[in-house]
Amino acid sequence: MRELQSKVHRDVKRTRTCGFGQSSPGPTFETRSGEPLLVEWANELPTSHFLPIDHGVHGAEADKPNVRAVTHLHGAKALAKSDGYPEAWWVPGKSALYYYPNHQDAAMLWYHDHALGITRLNMYAGLFGAFVIRDEFEDGLNLPRASTRFR
Repeated sequence: MRELQSKVHRDVKRTRTCGFGQSSPGPTFETRSGEPLLVEWANELPTSHFLPIDHGVHGAEADKPNVRAVTHLHGAKALAKSDGYPEAWWVPGKSALYYYPNHQDAAMLWYHDHALGITRLNMYAGLFGAFVIRDEFEDGLNLPRASTRFR
């Protein structure tokens, strides 16, 4: 996770966003059912948020770091320690290693920041991406697909 300068429209100058890797949305993960994936989610964000924080929101109190994040993969069947629990956030300079066993049917999932109190700010800033799990049943449907896989 890092701060980026992104071109969101050809007629608008670059604007400050956040993303995973070099983009927002972040890179698309594509894997197969039963193929486990180990991901290190690293927080390389600056220590101050570029969006205003409402410290009256539960979890966004002034005694919490302004910038913190935890990645949640929506719909994943993963162990609790790799689920991106909202209070399990980490600050810039820290990271977490998450294990996704991918023991589930084909699915189009998405990952996003899930830090308690500032999830909406981190989402507005651009911290989200796609995660695709394929399986043999889906292969038989002859659906279109990308020519590359990210691992």
